[in-house]
Amino acid sequence: MKLSGKLGGKSSLLTGNFLLLITSWVLMYSTQPIPDTYSSLYYLKLGATPFLLSVIFFAGSLAVAFVQFPGGYLADSSGRRWLIVTMTFGLALSYLFFILAPSWQFIVLGMVIQNLCLVYQPALLALMMDSLSPEKRGAGFSFYSVVTNLVSLPAPLIAGVLVLIFGLNLGTRVGYCIVLVAYLLAATLRFKLKETFSLNGGNLRPKLVEAFKGYGKCVRESWQVWKVVPRSAFHIFVSSTVMSGLVIGCMIYFVLYSTSVLKISLTQWAIVMAFMYLSVALPTFLVGRRTDAVGRKSFLVLGYLLHVPAMIILVYGNFYGLLLAFFLFGFGHMIQVNSSQVLLGDLVPRELRGKAIGCTQFFLYLAQAFASLLIGFLYSFVSPQLPFFLLAAAAIPLAVYVWLKVFDPAVKEV
Repeated sequence: MKLSGKLGGKSSLLTGNFLLLITSWVLMYSTQPIPDTYSSLYYLKLGATPFLLSVIFFAGSLAVAFVQFPGGYLADSSGRRWLIVTMTFGLALSYLFFILAPSWQFIVLGMVIQNLCLVYQPALLALMMDSLSPEKRGAGFSFYSVVTNLVSLPAPLIAGVLVLIFGLNLGTRVGYCIVLVAYLLAATLRFKLKETFSLNGGNLRPKLVEAFKGYGKCVRESWQVWKVVPRSAFHIFVSSTVMSGLVIGCMIYFVLYSTSVLKISLTQWAIVMAFMYLSVALPTFLVGRRTDAVGRKSFLVLGYLLHVPAMIILVYGNFYGLLLAFFLFGFGHMIQVNSSQVLLGDLVPRELRGKAIGCTQFFLYLAQAFASLLIGFLYSFVSPQLPFFLLAAAAIPLAVYVWLKVFDPAVKEV
């Protein structure tokens, strides 16, 4: 209680829905990075090629993009809670495909099912924005980042131990088993969430089939949001879409490049990932506190620019260089994502947040899908260094675009 009082100031930050979400994320983020540490190498063991890694993520990204418009529409028409709880259970069970996969094709199937369950993402982000007052929104999102980074810290080390004991194949499957159990516990915990918005005044179960039948209506109503909200929100949507596609595409190949080109051992890679989670936690929280006082835009720009030195150091790095590269990457990526989400919360009214987030997420994941294919092609058939140089080069004009087009609102939405 004392800690939550400090974090919240006059009124506690760690209460109600926000506390429940943080607790569920502790369960999820403390375990998910275990198999993720070596997931690309695991898929290669199941018969994939370096280029097929991009195909796997292309399929997953298309699936999650497809459900964002209906997810946003449902969040604003039937409320947030039921969708979040139900689909968290579906997300948990999808890990069975990763545990039992005899080949990389089963990974594709599991990833598609898993990402279809992420129809709840707009509702989850909207509920989090709803549950934080405007003057604490920056601190809340940053506290979420700090907690998820700190609890993720042991995961790469645990992955390294599992691989040393069981080998890459079985060790990664054991990691996925741990994730399955943790996600089931998180889904059960989310039953306690309270609805924050519903036009019908209750927790009416969303009509999923009708939402998908009326897909065109969902798209039209979601796109209309950009005509109502301030233009800064649209510019955040554009810049985030481009940047996220490039970042996620490069992330697929971080472990492969580090181990095959830079000759970093699997144990050293685990240490690099653990160091990243540890080193970015405190700076991210401090930045979040500052965004509530001085504004979000400048930190969004900083987040973009930090990708430039991060990628250059990565390309030419050794073990110690990677420690610095992934500190800069992790810190930059975290404050970029947090600042853009907080700004959307400030700019978009509560009754439109689900649609705005759903529209943003749709194009964001669509960009990730096609950027993954592009980066996979460049990595596999042109030069393994080129994708990372591309990300560094794109970050600069995107930062300038945000600086010129995005403005902190004088009055923040509640």
